[in-house]
Amino acid sequence: MNSLQNDEQKTRRPHKAKQLSLPRLLPNILTTIGMCAGLTSIRFALEGDWEKAVFAILVAGAFDTVDGLSARIFGSSSRFGAELDSLADVISFGVAPAIVLYLWIREPLIKTNEEYLLEWYWIPMLAFTTCSALRLARFNVSHNEEPSKNKPDNNYLVGVPAPAGAGLASMPMGLEFILKRFDASINISEFPVWILFWIVIVSALTISQVPTFSFRNMRFRVPRHQAIIVLVLTSLSFAVLEKEPWIFLFSIGVIYMGSLPISIWAEGVDRRKVNKSKNK
Repeated sequence: MNSLQNDEQKTRRPHKAKQLSLPRLLPNILTTIGMCAGLTSIRFALEGDWEKAVFAILVAGAFDTVDGLSARIFGSSSRFGAELDSLADVISFGVAPAIVLYLWIREPLIKTNEEYLLEWYWIPMLAFTTCSALRLARFNVSHNEEPSKNKPDNNYLVGVPAPAGAGLASMPMGLEFILKRFDASINISEFPVWILFWIVIVSALTISQVPTFSFRNMRFRVPRHQAIIVLVLTSLSFAVLEKEPWIFLFSIGVIYMGSLPISIWAEGVDRRKVNKSKNK
C-alpha cells in the first residue's frame, strides 16, 4: 500500500526542468554572437563598406576562439554546443567570406560592363563554401573517432582550419586596404582572376591533408629570462595593431602561410620520433 502511495506521489509531483548556469551557457552565447558577426559582414558588403565587412569576419573568428576556450575552462562542452559551433562556422567562415568576396569583385565588373563573367567567377566561391563545409564535417567525424596510433600529438591539425581559411581568403581585400592607406592607385579588386586563383588555393588547403599547427593545443614554454622580451613584443604588436590594423593582420596571414612548410617538416619529425619509440 505504501509503495502505491509513493508511486502516486511521484506521478503527481511536477517535473522540474533542468536549469543551466551562465558559465555553461556562455560558450553557446559566444558562438551565437560570432555567428551574428559573420552574418553582419554580409550586410556591410551589401552596403559597400568593405573594411567593416572583413572586420566582422575577423570578429567572428575571435569569438570562435573564445567560445572554445570558455568551454574548456568551465567544463561546459556538450554535443549541442559542438553542433552549434560547426553550423556557426559554416555561416561565418564558409558562406559569409564567399558572398563578401563575390560582391567585392562584382563592383568593378559592373562598371566595365563585364557582368557576363560573374557566372564563372561565382564557381570558385561555391568551391570555397563547399570545402569549408566538408572540412568542418571531416573535423566533426575525426573528433568523435579514436585518435590514430601514428599521430604524434595534438599539436597539429589536418588542413587549414575554417577560421584561418576565411582570414586567408580575405587577404586580397586587406592588401587593397593597405594600398588605399598609402594613396596607391592600384585596386586589387580589378584583378579578379588572380583573386579567384588565390581563393582556389585556400579552398584546397582547407580540405588538404597538410598538417598545420594547432595553436590552441600547443604549449609554449618561455624561459624566465626571456619573459620580458615576450611582453615587450606583445606591447609593440598591440601598438602596430592599433596604428595600422590592416598591415598587422595582413602580416599575420603572411606569417601563417609561411608556417605551413615548417609545420609539414615539424610533423614529419615528430612522427618519426613516435615510430622510433614504438619500434624500441
